[in-house]
Amino acid sequence: MKICLVIGHRCAREWHNLLAMRLVHEQHEVAIFVSEGGASLPALIVTTLAFERLVYGIAARSLLTAVVVDKSFDGIRRTDDVSEKFDIVLRVDGDASSAPTGARYIYPVFNGFQSEVGAVHAILDGQEVMIGVESSGERSHANGYAVETELPTIIGKTIDNACARMIDLLAWRCTPASTRPSGLKNIDLCRTSNTPELVRHAAVTLAKRLLRRLDMLARGGDRWMIGWRHVGNQPLEIDGGRASLSYSRLADDGQRFLADPFPIVSGGRSWLFCEEYPYATGRGIISVIDLDDPNGVARPIIEESHHLSYPMVFADGGRWWMIPESGASNRISLYRCEAFPFKWTHEATLIDVAASDPTLCRDQTGYWLIFTSCEGTGSPSDRLCLYHAPTLHGPWRPWGQQPLAIDARTSRPAGHIVSVGGALYRPTQDCSRLYGGGIVWCQFCLPLDRPFRQVEIAKLSPKDARSFRGAHTYNRSGNIEAIDVYGAPSDDAIDLNFLPVATPKLNSVGGGASAHRTGQESANVSA
Repeated sequence: MKICLVIGHRCAREWHNLLAMRLVHEQHEVAIFVSEGGASLPALIVTTLAFERLVYGIAARSLLTAVVVDKSFDGIRRTDDVSEKFDIVLRVDGDASSAPTGARYIYPVFNGFQSEVGAVHAILDGQEVMIGVESSGERSHANGYAVETELPTIIGKTIDNACARMIDLLAWRCTPASTRPSGLKNIDLCRTSNTPELVRHAAVTLAKRLLRRLDMLARGGDRWMIGWRHVGNQPLEIDGGRASLSYSRLADDGQRFLADPFPIVSGGRSWLFCEEYPYATGRGIISVIDLDDPNGVARPIIEESHHLSYPMVFADGGRWWMIPESGASNRISLYRCEAFPFKWTHEATLIDVAASDPTLCRDQTGYWLIFTSCEGTGSPSDRLCLYHAPTLHGPWRPWGQQPLAIDARTSRPAGHIVSVGGALYRPTQDCSRLYGGGIVWCQFCLPLDRPFRQVEIAKLSPKDARSFRGAHTYNRSGNIEAIDVYGAPSDDAIDLNFLPVATPKLNSVGGGASAHRTGQESANVSA
């Protein structure tokens, strides 16, 4: 495709430079037109971003960093004539009045605004940050994608992520015959914020940071923790009615937190694989706990030089395997069990990608891995990717254009995929307001001969919002069910609400996905 990228002389940003590089990398013929329109960020926003860098130690260079056009966009030719025959004119100068006469174009929108300032208004208005792409003459600002606000109080981090996902979205619009990413939603236009609100936001953010620090000193502060329970022969009812669920909290010694529980019932014993995060090292390891031992403690089983978490354990071909999250190593690794449950050996690197929470599913066509990936920039929690392979060991290839979806509520996996009544369901992390803010159950279908689709079925969130702020993993094996939550408990009980969502179910699902053996053969479908 021949693409003209229109950049404002006064508002060129680092993300515009990365967008141009991305388009060139995807084999487009790109030319730069420099307009006199556009405007730099308001001075107060620039000051706020500088304040955040000082207080939170954020890197000075971000996707919002202003760049000099003549010193950026290396190797891309300039053009003075937008009437030149381009397939697409892509405007990122944020000023409709500067559009070349008669040119039709596409442009990014942030919560209905043509510049990144729209994301600031959304944050201050307490709304989700939404991004979209529109065409000249069709300025409805009605639809967009929700991006993650892992740190909603830090404006710079949130806008950086919005710009990173915007690069994905614009690259999709510039690719002919590509499938629209899933996750498109209606946008509620936010109101324009003012100077006092921005100052108040910065002050409140700093106050909250100080209070969290005092809370940490007084009682250890918020942390991740695991809850579990026996469910007997009770079937898994994802699309059932409203319910209250109670779990027993696993104790920790205050020197570490435990998260990402994956229970396994095997050989008449109940084991719990999890992430163990010792504060002293600042790096996660994989541990296992004997749930049948009243004095059972986390026993380390896999430790690497990089962070590990989300130990997805599954059976395949008569063996136990594990695919933990190892995104810090920029690869997805497969481990083979030599002596269950304590001895594991690195078997292979499946995919060279920085993946978050890779989760396996199997059907008649082979194996699927679903995960989120930031692809170098932005959040690791709202960009859904899907790979397929004929065998567990590969070769693994992306299924269609990535990302498959952009959605902070339903992209990042939160546990094993399950099959109930012939339908496929996946627990996902709701990161729309906070990282791991809750669990959303989604019904979905594998995209064998059609676009990927999923619908929200139910929500799982802490009942006591004062003690617990979020939840981000759910798993079940045999008669054991486990979750994790974030907060500061007042006792040993963890209570959650299960709330159905009134959305129509998918008519056709599954593609013949098969169950894997973890003691719940009718549900889990990771192999």
